[in-house]
Amino acid sequence: MRNDNKKSFLMIGSVVLAAVTVIGIAVFLIIGKESSKKTFEEYAALLEEGKYEEMYPYLSKDAKANWAKDDFVKRYSNIFSGIEASNIEINVTDEKDGIVTYEESMQTMAGEISFTHEANLVKEKDDTSSYKIDWNSTYVFPDLADSDYVSVQTEKGKRGTIEDRNGTALATEGTVYSVGMVAGPKATQDTQKKLAEILSIDEDSIKQALDAGWVQEGMFVPVKTISEKDNNAISQELGNLEGVSVQESAGRVYPYGEMLAHVTGYVQNVTAEDLEKNKGKGYTSNSVIGKSGLEAVYEDKLKANDGAVIFIYDQNGNVKKQIAKKETKNGQNVRTTIDVNTQKAVYEQLKNDAGGSVVMDSKTGEVLALVSTPSYDPQDFALGMDNKTWKALNENKDNPFMNRITSVYTPGSTFKMISAAIGLDSKTIDENTAIEKVEKWQKDKSWGNNYVTTTEQYTEPSNLKNALIYSDNIYFAQLADKIGSKTYTSYLDTFGFNKKINFELGVQQSTYGDKMEDIQKLCATGYGQGDLQISPLHLTSIYTSLINDGTILQPYLVYSNNETKTMVKNAYSKETANIVYKDLQATMNHYGSNPTNAAGKTGTAEIDNGKETIGWVSAVNENIAITMMVDKTKDKGYSQYVLPKVQKILTEVK
Repeated sequence: MRNDNKKSFLMIGSVVLAAVTVIGIAVFLIIGKESSKKTFEEYAALLEEGKYEEMYPYLSKDAKANWAKDDFVKRYSNIFSGIEASNIEINVTDEKDGIVTYEESMQTMAGEISFTHEANLVKEKDDTSSYKIDWNSTYVFPDLADSDYVSVQTEKGKRGTIEDRNGTALATEGTVYSVGMVAGPKATQDTQKKLAEILSIDEDSIKQALDAGWVQEGMFVPVKTISEKDNNAISQELGNLEGVSVQESAGRVYPYGEMLAHVTGYVQNVTAEDLEKNKGKGYTSNSVIGKSGLEAVYEDKLKANDGAVIFIYDQNGNVKKQIAKKETKNGQNVRTTIDVNTQKAVYEQLKNDAGGSVVMDSKTGEVLALVSTPSYDPQDFALGMDNKTWKALNENKDNPFMNRITSVYTPGSTFKMISAAIGLDSKTIDENTAIEKVEKWQKDKSWGNNYVTTTEQYTEPSNLKNALIYSDNIYFAQLADKIGSKTYTSYLDTFGFNKKINFELGVQQSTYGDKMEDIQKLCATGYGQGDLQISPLHLTSIYTSLINDGTILQPYLVYSNNETKTMVKNAYSKETANIVYKDLQATMNHYGSNPTNAAGKTGTAEIDNGKETIGWVSAVNENIAITMMVDKTKDKGYSQYVLPKVQKILTEVK
C-alpha cells in the first residue's frame, strides 16, 4: 500500500515537474516576445509625442554608427515640421522573431499619410537582456532611403471675396509685399536693427525668423508683410540695406480700409488655439482666419483650403514617390447689401466724429451703409499689426473697435415716434388730443423737486403733430402716463425689446429697464430718456414701419435678391402709421430743407448725469431709412449738429 502510494506520489511529482518546466519555457518565450514589442511601443509612444531626442537611445549600435544623434533628431524634426505632421498614431499588429509589424498614420498639410511597416529589433552582443531598433530612414516613411529627402509643394487657395451689392470688392485677395533678409553673412546685426526700425517691429522677431530650423544660408527669410501703400513709402529706405529684399505675394487686402472695417472685419494668421479649436477643417500654420465682422461670421464659406503635395526625392533630385496630396479649394464669395457709394457718403459725414450711422432700404430692410467711427484699418491686422499702431488703437478713448450701430444707447427724442405710435394704436389718444400747456410738470408731489420741462414754447395747439414738431417732453411724459406701464411695455416687447435681433453682425438687445411701474421712469421713457437703451440699427428698423403700414422690417446685410424681410408684421395699424408719418414729415419740414419729403425726428440724449449728450436723427422716405448718432455733441450744437449731415444723405441717396 505504502509502496503504491509512494509510486503514485513520484508519478504525480514527475508530472508537476514537467508542467513547471513547460510553463517556465512558455513564460520565458512570452517575456521575450513581450520585451521586443514593449521596446518598440515605448519608442513609438515617444514618436507620437515628438520626443525625438528621447528616441535615440532605443537605436542599435549599427544605426547609431550611421546616424549621429543630432542628425537623427534633425531628420525627424525637419521632415515632420515641414509637412506639419500631427495626430501621429502607431499600432503594433504583430511580432515574430524580433520583427515588429506596425501601422502608422498621421495628419499633414497634404492630408492623411498612413502605412504599414516592419521594425527590426535586435539584441546587442554586450546586452542580451534588451532589444534595440535597427533604425534607418524607412522608419520615417517606408519608401524613404537614407540618401532621399522629403519636399512639399503648396498651392494657396484663394479666399472668397466680400463684395458690395454691385460686385465691388470690399475684402479680397490682392498683392502684398514680403520684406525679408537673405540668410548668411549679409544679415548682420546692424542691418537687422535698421530693418526693425524701418518696419516698426522688434529686432528680436527678425533674429528669431533667421534662426528658424528650416533656414539655410542663401534663403530668403520673410520678417514682415506690408501693403502696397507702405511698400511705396519705404521702398527707397529698404533698397539702401544690403541683404534686404522685397517679394510680391498674395494676401488679404481691404481697398476701403477704415470706411468698411466694421462690416468686413479682418483676418489674421491662425494661432495654436485656432488650430486646436478647428481640427480637421483644413487649417495649417500658414492659414488665415476671420476674426471679426463678416470675415468671422462667414469664415466657413470664405475660407480656402490650400493645396499641397508631399514628395520623396532621391539624391539626384528626381521624384521617387508622391506620398500625399490635397487639392486646392477656393473659398466662396459673399455678396452684401452694402452700396459702396452710399457707404462713402455716410462716412464722409462721420469720419471726424465719434458716432455711427446706418442706412436701410426702407422697402426691403437691406442695409445699404453701416458706418461706425472712429474706426481702424483691417489691413493692419491682416498683415500683422506693429506695436505702435496697436497701442494707439487700444489707448483711444473712443474705442475704434466698438461697432456703434449694433451697440445700445439712450435715444432721446427720436423715440417719441414710438410713443406716438403706441398712444394712437392703443386708442389712448387720437391725432387731435391735446394737453394743457405748462412750463414744467410732475405727476404729483411724490416726485419732490423732479419736474419734466419742455425745450421750446409754442403757440400752436398742443396736439400730437405739434408735440413732435416742438419735441414737447411734457406731452410725451403725460402720454406715457396715460398709456400705462402694462400697455406701454407690451408694445415695446412687440417692437423687439428684450429680444435678440437676427442680424449677421450680432446686435445688443434693446431694453427699457425694470420697475416701469415707477411713474417717473415710465414718463421719462415716453420722451426717450429713463432706462431706455436701443441700438441705431433697431431704431432704424422701427422707423421703416412708418411707410410699411406698421410692419417693422428686418435689417439684413447679405444680399438676397432684393427680398423684403420682416421683423414684426403689423406691429401697429396702417392708420397709425399714416398719421405718425404725416406728422413727422411736418417735423422734418419744420427743421428746414426736406426735398425728399422724409419723415424724421431729432433727439438729444443726456448721458453721464447731463455732463454730455448724444445727438440723434432718425428719418425715413420712400427710398431709405437712416439713423445717425454722434457722441459728445454738447459743445457742437446737440442734434442740430447731426441734422444737416442726415439731410445731405437723404438728398444724395436715391
